[in-house]
Amino acid sequence: DNTQKSTVSHISTLLDDDDDDDLEAGKNTQKVRFSLGGNISGLCDDASVEDNSSSPILPCAPMDADCMIQSPVTPAKSHGFHEDLPVGDIDSKSSLACESEDHINIVTESKDKAAATKCFEGEINHLSSSPFNSNAYTPLNLGSRRDSLQSEIKSKRLFERTVSTKKGMHKTVNSDSASVALNADISNSIKVTLRQLAERCHMETEWDNCKEAGVSDVVLKLTSVNALKLRFSEDEGLPSFFFGQRAAPCGNHVGTVDDIYTWLVDEGFDESLFTKKWVQNHYRWIVWKLGSMERRFPSQLSGRYLTYQHVLLQMKSRYEKELCNAKRPSVRKILNRDVSAGAPIVLCVAQILRFRSKGNGQEPGKSKVTEEIRLELTDGWYGVPAVIDTILQTLVANEKIRVGSKLLICNAQISGSDEGVDPLDESYSSEKRTCPLFLKITTNNTRLAKWDAKLGFVSPKCGGITIKALRDIYPGGGNIPSIDLVICKRYPKMFLEQMITGEHQIPTTTHLTEGEEASRQSEYDLKIQRAGEKHADAAHSECAKELDEDAPSEWKQMVISNSPEEYYEKISSAEKKVVDDWNERRPVLLQSMVSKFIGDSMRDESAPERKSNPYVKTLVKTFHRDQMTASTQASAELTVWRVSEEQFDLLKEGTVLRMKNLGVKEKSRDGFLQLRAGPETVMVPLSEESKRQLARSGYEERRPKSLIKINLTSKKMETDRLSNEVDVVACVAQIQKLGECLTAIYLTDETGLALKITRNHSATNTDPFQLGNAKAHLVVSFCNIQITAFDEIEQCATGTWGLFSCKTNRIDSRQEELDLWCHSQCGADTIGAVCARLEAGIPMIGGLSNRHQISIGYILAVFEEDGCRDSQRIKAAIDYGEAMPLVAEFPLHLIHRTVALLQSHELREHAQHADLLNISTLNAYFQNNQKLMHLSFQVESCYGGDSPTLRITQVSLANVDALSRLLMA
Repeated sequence: DNTQKSTVSHISTLLDDDDDDDLEAGKNTQKVRFSLGGNISGLCDDASVEDNSSSPILPCAPMDADCMIQSPVTPAKSHGFHEDLPVGDIDSKSSLACESEDHINIVTESKDKAAATKCFEGEINHLSSSPFNSNAYTPLNLGSRRDSLQSEIKSKRLFERTVSTKKGMHKTVNSDSASVALNADISNSIKVTLRQLAERCHMETEWDNCKEAGVSDVVLKLTSVNALKLRFSEDEGLPSFFFGQRAAPCGNHVGTVDDIYTWLVDEGFDESLFTKKWVQNHYRWIVWKLGSMERRFPSQLSGRYLTYQHVLLQMKSRYEKELCNAKRPSVRKILNRDVSAGAPIVLCVAQILRFRSKGNGQEPGKSKVTEEIRLELTDGWYGVPAVIDTILQTLVANEKIRVGSKLLICNAQISGSDEGVDPLDESYSSEKRTCPLFLKITTNNTRLAKWDAKLGFVSPKCGGITIKALRDIYPGGGNIPSIDLVICKRYPKMFLEQMITGEHQIPTTTHLTEGEEASRQSEYDLKIQRAGEKHADAAHSECAKELDEDAPSEWKQMVISNSPEEYYEKISSAEKKVVDDWNERRPVLLQSMVSKFIGDSMRDESAPERKSNPYVKTLVKTFHRDQMTASTQASAELTVWRVSEEQFDLLKEGTVLRMKNLGVKEKSRDGFLQLRAGPETVMVPLSEESKRQLARSGYEERRPKSLIKINLTSKKMETDRLSNEVDVVACVAQIQKLGECLTAIYLTDETGLALKITRNHSATNTDPFQLGNAKAHLVVSFCNIQITAFDEIEQCATGTWGLFSCKTNRIDSRQEELDLWCHSQCGADTIGAVCARLEAGIPMIGGLSNRHQISIGYILAVFEEDGCRDSQRIKAAIDYGEAMPLVAEFPLHLIHRTVALLQSHELREHAQHADLLNISTLNAYFQNNQKLMHLSFQVESCYGGDSPTLRITQVSLANVDALSRLLMA
């Protein structure tokens, strides 16, 4: 290093900028910023040289750490993206992340219990915080209780295999202190977990306290970026300075890649197994890990954990595990494409990379600078770049994800090169934008892991991420790895029909019920069959002619002969075999050619191509086993496309299913999160749960609503679509054809109230409500009717027949009870009265609202307001049985309609003339054509103290027979 200082004298000190030559990262290098106060996400991230001040402050939904690892290291419920974590560094067990996949990368309870010994507790009580004793640099001074606790933690694991077990590979070195440490007696060492250490020792979160505990400035400035530049004092073995500083301290220093490479060779390690890049890579991660640990536990580890000797011991351990025992770390397996990148894995954020690029701006001649945020993740052994979605970028910009945060990741994708790469290749650099391979991670598959979670693959026994609540899902944040859902409502199976016609092949889509799908498919098959028959004769003759041209000559001679049978008897055995083979092949070839000819002919005629995709839509909520307020439960719509019969049977209402890899649409609809699944979606039914647990999760069993509740719902409409969707069991009172494609059905029950349901349908649909041959007093059961606003004129609730509305055939106690009432005398009288009111245009209940009125009477006369002939405001006087006639404003368009209703065809033609608006002529018409009229009024508000006025809104001839029946009743 001393020889290199003169060549890099132009490089500024680390406090000013960074000498990294990767300019693509686009970092704003400023003075080192230290985050003081509060809980710090790992002391290692506070020395980051990147500038986050330019990041936009975007609104960010809270990200709960709702991942569930079924083990003692399940991420704490309180640790989410919206909170500051107490620690986020690489923990002391990250060096074991290279163990085989079937090894549980989580500290088990048995290990925790085995390590919790009295000896361990006694050692902690005697630890010294002073970094200045003479033995502070030696990681394995077992004769003193003031040594590094974590060195004792590691010692037994790192040196179970002694030098003698590696005969022929290691040399014995007796001259330096490293050899003394390597051959130390470790029989009294113990092994503890990081959580045990944290429970018994104070974890520091303040920089000033770290300094008071003896942590050096060099260690405080250490990051994953400058870890490679750290140099140690050769005499003491402690961190001394960063290569590139303006004024390096005097004395000899060690810590270069060449120094460690030489030490490994001198120790007898096979140099054919490792390279200088291998040394450089592991030196970076080891130094960052040890420095982070020392800063987190300064009272116990200050000045004795990040030492040169400890670095060498860690390097030796990694050599044995990765190279000798061929146990590749998790990231290296992923980069080699030997393991799926979608497996659950815990990785640490080592660096936040910001890449800037210029593009065309909105204004001509001006460029727009865009910034892309990536993460450099590590398992403690190797780094890998990660491309994140926009939601994760927002969380990074808001510092919810920081350097040192540990992430539990599922369903990641590896992109870039089709072939695997090795992280030690010269072309690979996890810090550069041109890295050949990178991970793609999404928000819904990423959660903050617990601070002491072990890095590397998560054992299948421990599971991955299970989302705990639907409100924790981000629309457009990627698929859901796993979630427990209760099926609250299942809609009927539907079919999405696509008819592809025309040159542009633009499909037209239609949603069909099962009955409509069967009918439409039958029509299509018949059409295709007729089109095929049309081309069949021509196709057969033309194809046969073309096929016979390629027939063998023996067969041709036999066909054109006068007697093919005699010709066949005369030919040789070989010729007979040729003829027989062709006779067997010819029908098959001819059928194939005919089918192809017919298909091509139909395509030339632009015959429509039909595709049908079955699907089912369900309403789901998250299943909670613990106490949960049902009102706080979020709901989502789950659509299963190409649903199989097995899946349809599983999706029963009240069933709890664990679903994996569900898709999430970017936009919600009607306030509901939109989920999607397919035939490949894993659906595992859970054990039958109690009704109380289902109720806690927000599940309510289907029950038909009474007409009283439906009328109240119609009067007080809710904004929630689900609250206005009801099931109803009632008696059919009347069916009215409102138009060619619009039909209404009126339902009633014992209350005498009515529900009017309208449906838009095709002109060919003669049974829109699936009633068949409807008779009087028919009891029906409808599901999924959407209630709409109350009809103030007819004074009844209204509803619409939606896409998923249907008639059910189930018979329950309510249907049987209503059927008995319908066939009783009381039921017949009530239904008759309702029908009579409908026919007469009388409201269903006694009074109208203050804004609407109905009158049955005769139009006596019309007159112009204020006596002005040109006024457009004409009023009418109506005799409705009271002492004084009713006066109301009569709009011109209703005058035309009234004249058309009252007069004959000849007078209707005369009514089109200009003198129709003559008041005397109109009065003559009304006096000569007195008929009982049904008039609807709306009360007009008046200002200035005048009394309210009435305006006629509807006019029709009164149904005298229905009025008579009402009077008789």
